[in-house]
Amino acid sequence: MKRIILLGTVVALVVAMVIASSLSVTAQVDEYATETGQAIVCAPWSKAWDVSKGSWWFQWYRWCYDPALYDPAYESSWYQEVGDWQWADQVNLCPEEGTCTMTPGGGMRMTTS
Repeated sequence: MKRIILLGTVVALVVAMVIASSLSVTAQVDEYATETGQAIVCAPWSKAWDVSKGSWWFQWYRWCYDPALYDPAYESSWYQEVGDWQWADQVNLCPEEGTCTMTPGGGMRMTTS
């Protein structure tokens, strides 16, 4: 009976030590990644505008680089992430002279005030 209790105690201690060791290693890896800047770095999101079917539309994008792999001083280190695109207002090309709009069927419609 004493041997079973002793064996159970030893097994419980070994399991506790293994769990504590793995948690310590994980914390060290996370701390190292933070200190060395291993996380991918991205600029704020921006909009790329274009015209289609008589309306403005835009797509979200941002520039990123991975400091663990590349030097940000080199343009080739950066890459573009793209997000969703959305429609905006109808195109008005000459508001100072009146209203010029592109129609979805093609061509331009112009009115003066």
